[in-house]
Amino acid sequence: MKKNLIASIFIITFAFTAGFTLAQKPGSPFKGVINYKVSYPDSKMEASQQAMMPQTMKVSLSGNKTRIEMAMASMSQIILIDSDLKTTTVLLDMMGQKIAMKPNKKTDRPDAKEPVVKMTNETKEIAGYLCKKAEVSFGDEKSKGTPLIVYFTEAIGNNRIFYDNEYRTLPGIPMEFQYKMQGMNMLLTASSVEKGKVSNRDFEVSSEYKEMTPEQLREMFGGGK
Repeated sequence: MKKNLIASIFIITFAFTAGFTLAQKPGSPFKGVINYKVSYPDSKMEASQQAMMPQTMKVSLSGNKTRIEMAMASMSQIILIDSDLKTTTVLLDMMGQKIAMKPNKKTDRPDAKEPVVKMTNETKEIAGYLCKKAEVSFGDEKSKGTPLIVYFTEAIGNNRIFYDNEYRTLPGIPMEFQYKMQGMNMLLTASSVEKGKVSNRDFEVSSEYKEMTPEQLREMFGGGK
């Protein structure tokens, strides 16, 4: 159970520390909250492991700062990202233990490839916004055959919340998108958008959290290197 939990922590961290950060374009930045539903279509995980994974995700945005909140069966996780300072902090609350961790950029994140975005004529409404469909691949025949499907909107401010992963070249904010990692297919769909309701305190780290390295966290759960 401990190994499954630590694996889940790092899978989620890899996926979203690489992705959610505001890369501002000229114009008014978006300040507010996007709520997503998380599902696992065609999951190869066992039912007990899937039950530990997040079912919702809350993303708070303000300028070039991002706060991502997810709750799992036995823990809650907050990811704070500041793209101006190029810093990421993961806050974990596990059965009363509060831990602050900064992922190792070189060892804990997969190498990024340059994504290619192919626009389509398809659209659909998500959370009250008309979204365009795009296919994302990496220029090779394999990824072209099974591209990532994303629906995005350009109507929420003039920002992109992805700059360093599969969706970094997308000309808008993803409202429905997917991640494929270690046999796990995650589908995230925006359920609501709330403008405002974000303060500077949302991006601060409370003194209640104890700092740990990724290696110390693995050792804590008996995961080793």
